[in-house]
Amino acid sequence: MAKILDYDALLKDFVTDFFQDFVAFVSPELYEAIDWTKGYTFLEQELINAFRGKWKIKGKRRHTDKLVKVQLKTGEAHFIFVHIEFQHNYESDFARRMYEYRAIAGLRYGIEEISAFAVFTDDPPPVDELLYERRTYGTMLQYQFTSIVAVSYPEQLLIDASDNPFAIALLAALYANESKDDEKKRLELKNKLFELARTKNIPIDRIVKILNFVRDFIDLSPEFENEFQQTQYSLVFPNSDDMTISQGSKDFAAGLYEHVFGINPLTEVEKERQKAAKERQRAEEERQRAEEQRQHTRAAILNLYQTLHLEPALIATIFEISEQEVLAILEAAE
Repeated sequence: MAKILDYDALLKDFVTDFFQDFVAFVSPELYEAIDWTKGYTFLEQELINAFRGKWKIKGKRRHTDKLVKVQLKTGEAHFIFVHIEFQHNYESDFARRMYEYRAIAGLRYGIEEISAFAVFTDDPPPVDELLYERRTYGTMLQYQFTSIVAVSYPEQLLIDASDNPFAIALLAALYANESKDDEKKRLELKNKLFELARTKNIPIDRIVKILNFVRDFIDLSPEFENEFQQTQYSLVFPNSDDMTISQGSKDFAAGLYEHVFGINPLTEVEKERQKAAKERQRAEEERQRAEEQRQHTRAAILNLYQTLHLEPALIATIFEISEQEVLAILEAAE
């Protein structure tokens, strides 16, 4: 079975590790306004808790958003909301959901100062999904957020900006999109990006994270992945004898990084593996809780309809859902 990569989670972790670089890339003005000496605080878990029971937000969304509290040089608090999106078929209500995220974060913290960014790493979204606008009887609501669409950036622009790690991440997304149907091209682009990343004047611990991200995000079949590994070894050791190259990314990381940078990354790899396992466990627990809640809701709706004979419209009001959703549950139970 082909491996299934969680591209959203990969980029979310990357933004976590390189948050200052992310802000510097997407909003230089905001970057200059922040007092980075005061640090910053990730609050997405609190945001997840605030969503519960108030908005119908799909489980995946709870794990691909970031809410970060920073302090401006003026001394004021400021919040930064980041949404990561990797989809081939975009939902028609994306802009509305972005507005809902901003609304609930504002209500949760009683603030107005929130900068919002949506990062798209696959096909570009429809233009009308980048702005939320509603007009009704003399009233207009308009909400616009900053959209970072990887495939819309010229390749050379990102290469020129690649001293910033986030530009490398966007290049990985751009290359992955360009080569999705051509694995030979994918191999070529992965080698190109890996070599570019290794030339950057970036501290060792950070470059290891960048290389790991590139390796995972631009995925290859085992055959091409092995060719990729051998190419990278031959570039590092052009005069060495033939070497046995491991198929596993663990051996690849240990061999390449230790020889190139003089450090053994096994400890870091293990930490990342444990972190990923905990994320998967949390996601599964969240999914199970959500499913249990859905089952309880379905049972309660059926009881209200079958036992108390309440109208679907009234049931919908009680549960704060649409009447169509109630009717769908009733029809499924027949």
